[in-house]
Amino acid sequence: MLTVRCNILLVSTAWMLIVSILMGNEPLTLLCVAVWTWIWIEWILFQFAVYSAQQLLTNCERTIDGQAQDRLTAVTGRELDIEVRGKFSGFCRGYRIFLADMLSPTFELTGGRNREMVDVNSELGFALRYRMKTLVCGRYVLPGLQLELGDHWGFFRAEKFCPVSQELLILPFLIRPQTTVSVLKKNNLQRILGHHRNKTPGGGAELLGVREYRVGDPPRSIAWKPTARLGKYMSSEYENLVPIRSTIMVDLASYQFWGRPGAAAADHSISVSASIAKLLLADRDPVSTIILKSDSMKHLQHGSGERQLTLLMQQLLESSNPNPPLSHLNLDLLVKIIFENACRRFPPMFDERFNSGSTRMRSWFVSKREVDCQRRSVAVCLEHLFELDAGISVRMQYDDELMKKWCEKYAEKYTINPSSINRTDNLPWMNAARWESECNHMNERVCWALDQARGKAKDNELFVIVAPEPAGKLARERTLKSVRLAVADGHRVIFVGPLSPPPDVEIHDPIAARISKTRPEFDGATAESLFQFKICAIGASYARIGDTRLIQKVAMQVGLLQSGMGRGRSASRRY
Repeated sequence: MLTVRCNILLVSTAWMLIVSILMGNEPLTLLCVAVWTWIWIEWILFQFAVYSAQQLLTNCERTIDGQAQDRLTAVTGRELDIEVRGKFSGFCRGYRIFLADMLSPTFELTGGRNREMVDVNSELGFALRYRMKTLVCGRYVLPGLQLELGDHWGFFRAEKFCPVSQELLILPFLIRPQTTVSVLKKNNLQRILGHHRNKTPGGGAELLGVREYRVGDPPRSIAWKPTARLGKYMSSEYENLVPIRSTIMVDLASYQFWGRPGAAAADHSISVSASIAKLLLADRDPVSTIILKSDSMKHLQHGSGERQLTLLMQQLLESSNPNPPLSHLNLDLLVKIIFENACRRFPPMFDERFNSGSTRMRSWFVSKREVDCQRRSVAVCLEHLFELDAGISVRMQYDDELMKKWCEKYAEKYTINPSSINRTDNLPWMNAARWESECNHMNERVCWALDQARGKAKDNELFVIVAPEPAGKLARERTLKSVRLAVADGHRVIFVGPLSPPPDVEIHDPIAARISKTRPEFDGATAESLFQFKICAIGASYARIGDTRLIQKVAMQVGLLQSGMGRGRSASRRY
């Protein structure tokens, strides 16, 4: 590719050559021909260096915290030391190369530089050192290095891509309480003396207490020594062997991912859900998860142990899509976004000598013809990236469904920066009315999942709901009704709200403002604080994701179920 400097020199030399021929000035003519010949020789050498060399980079390797494996694991909020080393080919000697390690926008560069300008002279090696911070959990791919090759005079420029692929699995940061028996004992078979499993009446071997004899008690439960001492029949009660079952319901709909490529509300929900699951699985209690999305629902059955925690983490990571949803975009905008991303990632596949051909002309407008050219280029790139059958690229130019299918697969495999989408398209949840409608729709799904889980519950269970507060009076009443029914059945419910409370809403009605001031319990209260008050009033618990005592509140609910006080406390709070 010729630069602006080269074009100006060629055009000026051409005009000087014409003028010198017309004037008969032989020295000037020879000078112009010599300049043209010099540029032509430099262009041949540059093309030979770019296309004749099999590999511009040899022995290129990226290490993350000193590890160079193809698949690595990290934790959100942690800084990673990245070092990229390689060696240029001997054909690149004398050229200037700008190289950059392509990073996903979900990473934050905290130190060093991931790009550098290198003059390849005596030393052919290079090294990039920088630090990046992981912000979002999920599965990401670091594809490789983007190279921009230029000659010493600045006449020519070529782009290349060197694949150095590494898959990075970012796990959520797990929070645990400071000191508990479960953390000390971990998974030992024997428990510490005095630490009982479930202090409710049941058919276990540990003695829970002695009470008066009731009609229907088996004769073998009679405690003869207390009976002889008190002069009336007394029965022994033993601890229940049934473990504390828990169900975690997480709302991971599309509107929860607003804020990507940075940390979104869904990332905090995933981290909190994984931390709560680790706490509940510490005592080998069975835990189930229900992951709710806009169009689907994933249900993981009850299980215990490290295997259940692994399955739960896999479900959460599969639901944390690092790419923004593109299904709502029209095909022309989707092709434009894929074209811009693939041009930076795979520049050789968009070279005119490789990616060329006829395009269908649907109109005489230049904008439409430009879209058709981009569609043809993207189709050829997708055909080679996914190793499709020959001729599929031609079919993609006419089949809209096939083109959209493979564009979405490209978006699933490679990270797409959503900032370009936000500049060109209005996402469904950017409008306040649409966001409220999506929130109410998901609230109905959460209430339905809670009702279904309550109907299948075998004993007193713990239900953890990780979702935003319902928007609107009807949605709040629907949520309170489902929670009230769960509490009435003897279950414990804890509602985990968003990271921070939304801004206060001003009351424009003077009568409503006067009423709110006359009631001290609702002084300055918003809809969210009223929902929190009503949730606690019916016997459930409320916490926020950013609360430092969130894990302790969940452990308190488990303790109430283990001590047998859950049913009594919930029944007393209903009235």
